[in-house]
Amino acid sequence: MKQYISVNELRLVGKAWEVRHKLRKLTASHAPERTLRQLLAAKQN
Repeated sequence: MKQYISVNELRLVGKAWEVRHKLRKLTASHAPERTLRQLLAAKQN
């Protein structure tokens, strides 16, 4: 699985189950009410 993060973009490359698993881990590790845009902004700062 590969993960590319840039401004306002998150690209996950891998098998479908790997992508779903990674998205679940990202949302579980942060407040669930945060959007993907907010998570990306936090990663860039």
